[in-house]
Amino acid sequence: MKRLVVILVSFVLFPLCVSAQDEEMRTLFGNKSDTRTGIYGAVEVKGSQLNGNFHGLLTGGHGGVIINNVFALGLGGYGLQPISKVDCPIEDHDHTVTPRLSGGWGGFFLEYINSPNRMLHFTINSFFGIGGVTYTRGVDDEYYNLDDWKKFKHPSCFVFVFEPGVSMELNVFKAFRMALGVSYRYLPNFELQHDSKDIVSKDAFNGVSVNLAFKFGQFAR
Repeated sequence: MKRLVVILVSFVLFPLCVSAQDEEMRTLFGNKSDTRTGIYGAVEVKGSQLNGNFHGLLTGGHGGVIINNVFALGLGGYGLQPISKVDCPIEDHDHTVTPRLSGGWGGFFLEYINSPNRMLHFTINSFFGIGGVTYTRGVDDEYYNLDDWKKFKHPSCFVFVFEPGVSMELNVFKAFRMALGVSYRYLPNFELQHDSKDIVSKDAFNGVSVNLAFKFGQFAR
């Protein structure tokens, strides 16, 4: 009876001991990793809802350290590319110019990485930041008066940004990962006004983003 108990316990504990060992990182093109601590940087592009339409574009990135293989902590920053048009409310302004929303923010980036050693895995992340929003000249304007543009104080807004998201991440090489995901950006205090009138709605910057990130670094195993 004792021998039977020992055998049964062995069958139960052996798989647990095996699974508890460090799993080697799987990648698309091999290159096993022996790294136990991680640090990385990421270049990111976000296609986003903005001002009622899905035509916002943000570029930037984030980076930091990976703790205990599964938690990433770092800093990030993003800039809004001036492609979304707005109507300029300033009288006597040069209206041959087509103003575009512009701005950016920076802050803290947190991420949980589920089963990072699997070739394809998911992550859950959050960004908390501060920044500012205004508008600028369109880059495709052929005719404008630069002096006229500079003499006006254009409306601007200080903003807080909160953006949680999820993504699927692929280990391409041991030092390179790609991530495709979605997030929701929320600016609780956004208000871009001129003479107490909204230039765009207060929820213009709230919306879904589709995000593509290229991560380079020494990833934890």
